[in-house]
Amino acid sequence: MENLVRQLLETEFREYKQYHLYILIGFTLIIALFQVIQTLIVTNKVEKYKNDLKKSEIRFSRYNELQINALRKIYHQLATFQLANNLLFKNGTNKIGHTKFENRINEWIKNYLDCANELAREKILLPKEIKESFSKTIKDFDEIKSVLINERENLNYLEMAYSGNWNSMYEFEGNELAIITQKLNIIKEKDSIKNSDKHIRELREKIEAVFQKME
Repeated sequence: MENLVRQLLETEFREYKQYHLYILIGFTLIIALFQVIQTLIVTNKVEKYKNDLKKSEIRFSRYNELQINALRKIYHQLATFQLANNLLFKNGTNKIGHTKFENRINEWIKNYLDCANELAREKILLPKEIKESFSKTIKDFDEIKSVLINERENLNYLEMAYSGNWNSMYEFEGNELAIITQKLNIIKEKDSIKNSDKHIRELREKIEAVFQKME
């Protein structure tokens, strides 16, 4: 009887061990499958992140290149505009006549419009600080432009009224220089004109600061 009981117990125990072994194997397979799935998910996420990052880097690189080109063109335009501004308003004691005054007014207006148009075209690419700086100064530049256009119209009127005869317009050369110089000195007293060179320099310095950060 005792042997029978022992045999029954041993049989039950073997079956119990086998049952648990199957459970353990199944559990191990489930864990392994879960780890494989988790690894695939993580791998896919990493690859997606890497692809997104690469696309972002390409976009940023392209944007950065476009911005650099825009700033370079604007800087050159500002340098030319500053020269025209200085020739007209910072000529020191040098007196200029009718023709030179008219030519310098035309140069100022042309270079200002070129500069303003370039800034408007490239505005979307410009750093916020430069856009804000230009917006603050555009009012002064527009006021100067209006004054100069008015002066140019006066000069054109004189030319037409006197058929380009300088002696009739100004009586003699000394008067021409004195009258033009007086007109120019009156214009120079306007605050917008006094600040014009300062505004151009500030814009140029802000662009220079952007390039210095890239070094």
